[in-house]
Amino acid sequence: MTNNSMKKAAIILSLSIVTAVFPGQAWAEQGTSTSTNVTSSASSNPYEVAGINDPAEFTAYFAKLQKAVEGNKPAEVADLISYPLNLNKDNKKYVFYNKNEFIKKYDRIFTSRVRENLLAQKADKVFVNYQGIMVGDGDGDLWIGNQNNKLGVIAVNILNNPYEVAGINDPIVFEHNFSLLQKNVKEGKKSEVANLIVYPLKVNHNGKTMQIKTKKDFIAKYDKIITAKVKQALLAQKVEKVFVNWKGVMIGNGELWIGQFGEQVGVFVINQ
Repeated sequence: MTNNSMKKAAIILSLSIVTAVFPGQAWAEQGTSTSTNVTSSASSNPYEVAGINDPAEFTAYFAKLQKAVEGNKPAEVADLISYPLNLNKDNKKYVFYNKNEFIKKYDRIFTSRVRENLLAQKADKVFVNYQGIMVGDGDGDLWIGNQNNKLGVIAVNILNNPYEVAGINDPIVFEHNFSLLQKNVKEGKKSEVANLIVYPLKVNHNGKTMQIKTKKDFIAKYDKIITAKVKQALLAQKVEKVFVNWKGVMIGNGELWIGQFGEQVGVFVINQ
């Protein structure tokens, strides 16, 4: 994402955040504030616009936050929150007023996507405006700022993810891959379909299981794997109607199962 697009998204979201965090001030201040995208340390204090007087304080805090999250230590992360914390999810706002509340819901607040984007963020590449410091891309997964005289996370924004229970981190990636899978199967592009398979692929037929270990093997046996029944079930499936559980995302009546393995989202089981 470019700096300009990030800036536009962040400015829009920051207005909603400030309404939640500082009620009554958002519309009075709209149009008079400026935002800064920190891409270098040219300024002696690139975080000043966010109300942080000492840049070393932020960088030390940020390193501590990343270390606590990387070490999966909810209690330590809880100490780095500036309460009350606003959680924005599914177009609803939830407020956490203390450490105990936060720790109980830690995995639902600091989701895998939030954690990954936080750990990938460089302190000198954050987006900064008068609302705070944005971590992550798009709408911003985390916002950090000074609240109640404490530097900490003040808001968490969670992208609606109906596939989360299946272990899929990013719904956009799943829906993109699902769309590609349908398109390539419809057009008979065997090599492209092979790229959307997680190996070894299990193919179940009449109580027997065949393992397809490589892309080359999949392409060679494509017509025996992607049968007319499997193809019909896949092409008839609407993405908003898929069944999801802890095993994965089910296509049709179980003809295909899609899941996430490492960074790859793809088909891992076919039932003929």
